[in-house]
Parts: sequence; structure tokens; C-alpha cells
Amino acid sequence: MSLVTGTPYSAVSAQEEIYLDGAPNIYFQDNAADPLFNPDANGYYWGMSGTAAYAVKELACVTEVAFGQGVTANDIRCDTIGLKGTIQRRDYVELTFTLQSMLPLSTYSQLAGFSTATVGTGRESVGIGEFDNTQYWMVYAPKVYNADVGDYLLIHLHKAQFVEPGELQMRYGEPWMQSFTLRGYADTTKLSTMTFGTIIRSDLSAIP
Repeated sequence: MSLVTGTPYSAVSAQEEIYLDGAPNIYFQDNAADPLFNPDANGYYWGMSGTAAYAVKELACVTEVAFGQGVTANDIRCDTIGLKGTIQRRDYVELTFTLQSMLPLSTYSQLAGFSTATVGTGRESVGIGEFDNTQYWMVYAPKVYNADVGDYLLIHLHKAQFVEPGELQMRYGEPWMQSFTLRGYADTTKLSTMTFGTIIRSDLSAIP
């Protein structure tokens, strides 16, 4: 058998010619609320439904969004053969982004770790005190990549905190901006296969 194209012999699963661009929308909600799908038909927990007690908040004008994870890796070393493998443990997952909208203060204060806003007629006030380390958020970050038919990919984190907010940059002639990290921790109330969150894709034309 001649090898012309370099294609392996037998069935090959090729990646799709679909390319995503741009940032997802980012929503957050008190994680004491139940996910909208709790669970869905496939057993996954995700989505949001806002209520008076558990409002859903959307971030405006986000840029430089990145999804990453923290992993502890320890090599398995044998004297006779050297490295035999690696034991990995996922410590957290996270979304990092830069925000260019600091208003309203009632939303910004929750990102920056300030006090709950006092809102009155024509006025908002927040205090700069200690962090509330007991507050966790549920995070929903969908990216619609075909608006005509509603194809989307989303990231959902069950239990996250805003950690280590960056400096608020106030440069002449530029929008104010600040970097944030939403770090997702293990939610032990979920199945072991999805303790940190889920990634969901819907595309009826590409997934028969």
C-alpha cells in the first residue's frame, strides 16, 4: 500500500472547519441559586435563571478573555526506567478578562471585593473594607458562533470567586480598564466528572 497523503490507515476523525472568534458574554449569579438545567437531559448542570433573590448580572465590554486551569502534576519515577507517567490533579479552572465598564458600582463592587452597594435616588455608595471570602458565584459564558441558527459554545462554572483584581487603569484618552480573574473551585455537590463546571455545545447541523 502506498502512502501518498500521510493519512493513517483505518477510520480517521477529522476536526471541523469551524473557527470561533471574539469573546463570549460573561454572566454571574450567586451560586446559592440552582442552575437552570439541574440537571439537563444528559445529566449536566448549567445555565442561569434570574430571580429577585438571585439576580443575573452581565459584564459589559470585556476583552482579552482566556480560559485556563491550575494543575498539580507529580511525575512517577522508577530507578530502572526513569519517568513512567505523571499523576495530575486539577486544582481550579479560571476565566481571566479585562473589563472596560466600571458602572454601575453595584456590579463593579462585587468584582473588586468592595462592600454591597447602597443605592438611592441618583446615588450609589460602596465601602472599601475586607473581602467577603464566603461569597461564591455561578458563571455562565456563552459564545454564539452562528446567530442565524443559534449555534453556540458555552462555559459554565459552578462555584467561583473573583480573585486578585488588577489595578484600575485610568489613562488619558483611553477607557478605564481593569483585569479580573474568575476562579472556579470544585463543587462537591456535583458529580466527580463535573465538579468544576461544564462545557456545552449546541450545533444541530454539525452534530447529527
